Amino acid sequence: MPKRSDDLREKLIGLGQASTRKSYYPELKERLQQLELFRALLESAGDGVLLLDADTLVVLDANGAACRFAGLPWEALTGRPLAAAFPELAGWKPRLEGGAEGGAPQDGPRTGAWHMADAVPTATGEERRLIRQPSQGGGLWLELALKRHDIGGQPYVSCIARDVSERLRAEEELRESERKYRALFEAANDAIFLIRDGLVRDANRRACELFGRPLDQLTSMAPRDLSPPEQPRSGDTRLVEEMRLAKALAGEPQFFEWTHLRADGAPFDCEISLSRFTLRGEPWLIAIIRDVTEQKKLREIMVQTEKMMSVGGVAAGMAHEINNPLSAITQSAQNLQRRLAPGVPDNEAAALMAGVDLERVRHYFELRGLAKLVTNIREACARAADIVRHMLDFARRSDAERSECDLSVLLDRAVELAENDYDLKKRHDFRNIRIIREYAPGTPRAECAPTEIEQVLFNLLKNASQAISRKTYPQREKPRIILRVGTQRGVPGLPGLPDGAGRSDGSGEPAAPGADADYVRVEVEDNGPGMDERTRVRAFEPFFTTKPPGEGTGLGLSVSYFIVSRNHGGHIMVESQPGLWCRFTVLLPAVRRGA
Repeated sequence: MPKRSDDLREKLIGLGQASTRKSYYPELKERLQQLELFRALLESAGDGVLLLDADTLVVLDANGAACRFAGLPWEALTGRPLAAAFPELAGWKPRLEGGAEGGAPQDGPRTGAWHMADAVPTATGEERRLIRQPSQGGGLWLELALKRHDIGGQPYVSCIARDVSERLRAEEELRESERKYRALFEAANDAIFLIRDGLVRDANRRACELFGRPLDQLTSMAPRDLSPPEQPRSGDTRLVEEMRLAKALAGEPQFFEWTHLRADGAPFDCEISLSRFTLRGEPWLIAIIRDVTEQKKLREIMVQTEKMMSVGGVAAGMAHEINNPLSAITQSAQNLQRRLAPGVPDNEAAALMAGVDLERVRHYFELRGLAKLVTNIREACARAADIVRHMLDFARRSDAERSECDLSVLLDRAVELAENDYDLKKRHDFRNIRIIREYAPGTPRAECAPTEIEQVLFNLLKNASQAISRKTYPQREKPRIILRVGTQRGVPGLPGLPDGAGRSDGSGEPAAPGADADYVRVEVEDNGPGMDERTRVRAFEPFFTTKPPGEGTGLGLSVSYFIVSRNHGGHIMVESQPGLWCRFTVLLPAVRRGA
C-alpha cells in the first residue's frame, strides 16, 4: 500500500517542519520510521487487522490480509461498515464495554524509543466470533477477535481476523478419527479396558455387559477388584496382577488366562492380552478380555469326542473277542446245571452206568454250594454279556427308526420308568424325590430314535436319583430334580457352518450342526452332592464310575454320549457345583419347518 505510507510520511514531515520546536524533528523522524516498520509488519502478517469506529463499526484502516479475506481492495473496504467485509455479521452488534487504563502518550522528551504499545492501552472489552466467509476457492472459516480501545480520548475497536479453516478441518478430522475408533472400541466383541496408574479409566460396552456393571462403576475400580482373591492357576491375585502390569508397562506384552467375577459374584474364565501405549506423553495399558468359558466347554466336548471315537474302535474289537469265550462259559454253566437235573433220561442212564444216585450227587452239590457257584457263573456271564452289548452300542451307529418326537413326552415317559427304580437298603427310592417340570410352550419337535433318547433320559434320571441318595440333606431342604425343555439357538463357542449342516451326509455319519442351528434343549438338574472338577471332566469316559464295585459299569453316560452326539448329531454337557447341584444338558437338532 505505497499510497498510504507516502501520505502518512508527508503529513508527519510537514508536521515536523511546521513545528516551532525544531528539537522535536529527530523524534518525529524516529516515530515515522517506527510507524513505517509497524505498517510493514501489519502488511506481512497472516492475520487480517482492521481498525473500526467504536460507534458505527465502520472500517477506518485494514491490512492486506484483511482485504484478501474480505475480497475487496483497501479503497473499497475502508469507510464502509464491517458487515460489508463480512456479510455474516449483518445486524450484529458486539458487546464491548468501554474504559481503558492509561491514555495516549504525552508530548515531551523521552529517554527511550517510543513504541506503538504505548498507544494501545489494555482494553476491558473483548468478543470473539466464528464466521464462514465466501471465497473464490470455496468457503473459509474466520475467527474474529474484537477489542475496544481508547486512544487519545477517542474510542476505537480493533478486529483481528484469523483464518482457522485448516485448524477446523484438522479438528474435524481428529473428531472423525475419534468417532471411528470409538465405534470400533464400542463394537468390539471382546471387553476392552484402558488402564492408567493401576485403575480402569475407560471401558467399552462389551466390558459393561461382561462384568454386569455400569461404566461409571468400572472406571473407579482396579482389575483386581473384579477378580477373586486367588487365581486357580497362578496364586494370589494382587501379586500376580502387579507383576503382569509391571511387565506390560516395561514394554513386554502379556497374554495369559485369568478368572474374573461378574457383579453377582459368578466366576468366569477369560484370556487377557495386555500391552502398553502412550497417550499425551503418559504410559497407558490396553487390556483386551475375551470370555472363554463356553470355548473351554466346547474344547472339553471336542476332546471327549476324540477320546470316545478312539476308544470306540477298540471297544468293538474287544466286544467281539470277549463274546466268543463268554458264550462258551455261559453255555457250559447252563449244560452243567441241566446234566445234574434228575428226570432227564440221558442223566439217569449215565448215573446208572456209573453206579451213583443222581439225587445224592445233586444233594452233595447243594451242600457244598456248587450249584450256587454255577448260578453265580451264569449271572456273571449275563452281566458280562450286558457290558459287551453296551460296548457294541458304544462303538456302532444305531439303525433304529426315527420320527419327530416331543421331548417333553419322552422325558415324562422316562420319569415313569425311573419311578420303579428303588432300593430300600440304600435309602434309594425315586418316588421320594420331588420332580419339578419347567417345559417351555411352543418347543419344536426333534427328529430322533425315541427308544434311544428315552434310554439317555432314563440314564440321566437314574444317575440323579442315585446321587441324591448319597447326600444328607439339611432339615429344610428336600431332594428334587428339575426337568426343563426349551429351545436354544446354536451351541456356544461352535463356529457356524453353511446351511444344511447337521444333516446326515452320504457316509451315514451326521454332520455337526452350525452355530446358527436351532436345538431342542433338555436339562436334568438335581440338588445332590454334585461333582468335583476332576469327576466332571471324566464323566463321559467309558468304564469311569464313582460307584462301588459291582454297582456300576461306567458305561451308562458314555453310551448316552454316543447316542446323542454320534447317532443324532447333538451335544450332551454336564455342569456342577460340588455340594449343591449337578445339571446335564442334552441338545438335539430341532425339526426345520418349511417357510
